[in-house]
Amino acid sequence: MCRLLGAASPAPATMEAVLGTDQRQVFADMARLHRDGWGTAWRGVDGAIHRHVRSTSGVDDLQLEASLTAGASTARLVHLRLATQGLACTRANTHPFLADGMAFAHNGSLEPSGPIERLIDADRFASLQGTTDSERYFAAVRTLVARGATVFDALVETVATLRTAYPDRSLNALLLTPTELFAVHASENVPIPLGVFAASGIPPERLPRHHVDAYYQVRTRRGEDGSILFASSGLDIAGWEPVPSETVTRVDLAAMTTETVPLSAATQSRLVA
Repeated sequence: MCRLLGAASPAPATMEAVLGTDQRQVFADMARLHRDGWGTAWRGVDGAIHRHVRSTSGVDDLQLEASLTAGASTARLVHLRLATQGLACTRANTHPFLADGMAFAHNGSLEPSGPIERLIDADRFASLQGTTDSERYFAAVRTLVARGATVFDALVETVATLRTAYPDRSLNALLLTPTELFAVHASENVPIPLGVFAASGIPPERLPRHHVDAYYQVRTRRGEDGSILFASSGLDIAGWEPVPSETVTRVDLAAMTTETVPLSAATQSRLVA
């Protein structure tokens, strides 16, 4: 269970500039709950995707603040991790994951791992660095890309198949390539992890906003400058539009256009759950 923030803009900009408001304190508040590491990935001036992750809490971490206020880019992801019980807080398990020139971050827990692992080819399985279900989710997407699918088709197909295998688990995710940003909102009717929040020791009234009523909601906003943002609950996103449920949205980073498709658009059951 984690927090996701993704942004794309026509010209290089910091995450804070694209957000348009000071969200540093909000991020600090979220990091107190999602305290099992954090990371960011961005499109560099060379057009390649880069990442920086830390397996420690983002509370009072100036590098987390810098991920919002420095490093202008045309596309960036930021992820705060609340680890699934039993998964280690290590660099290898910290989102975003980077492989095959793409970065991926997930908000959810997919157990057991068998249905995911059956979707991963031998080469992608051998490349796994950590033990998370989220990295395996990414590897399943990469497997279809390696077989010739576009990233968009691979993502839609993978999410549609995993949604059947894990109907009560969240598949919300962000994926960044040198040319595209994708947002997955696939968590309809998934129970909010209130027990996890209670175990954190943080009183309900001090939890980040909308955590007890809309934890898995994903919202989006297009700025006056043409920028596009996606965020899970917790940020100050008053006035943002909800991303349609059970969909994958693609942003073309060159044209700054979007396309949203339902999971029902999956072309065929190419994956065996």
